[in-house]
Amino acid sequence: MREIELPSEELAEELQRHLKEKRFIGVIHDESRKTIQFPDNMNSLLWSSIKGTVEKWGKGRSLELVESLKLQPREPEPAQERADPKELQAEVKKKLDSLTPQSAEERYNYLQSKPLTELSDAEIEERIALAQRKLEKS
Repeated sequence: MREIELPSEELAEELQRHLKEKRFIGVIHDESRKTIQFPDNMNSLLWSSIKGTVEKWGKGRSLELVESLKLQPREPEPAQERADPKELQAEVKKKLDSLTPQSAEERYNYLQSKPLTELSDAEIEERIALAQRKLEKS
């Protein structure tokens, strides 16, 4: 939930009335915490508009808008499957055998232009194999 926290319950009620007058729908007032809550799935443009309205309202009452950060657990990323090194090398060899010398050069230059952190395991193996091939020709 996105929240607006106020120093007192009275101010929270006053702001809630003000937001209702401005036709901001979905306002939930939690009296125990002196907050007004909005759903997380709210449109970013609407949330920006609410923040602007709250900031203007607060300035008239000698209040300033202070934004806070919230940390929450990240959804787990799918684990990358490690390919069998022998299978990987066989796939790379098969792919390289199908390349012409010119396309192999272009592919090597492309793979070399990218940082290793952006390459997949197969592309790293391919880059190494293309570099070895280039050394053998020299």
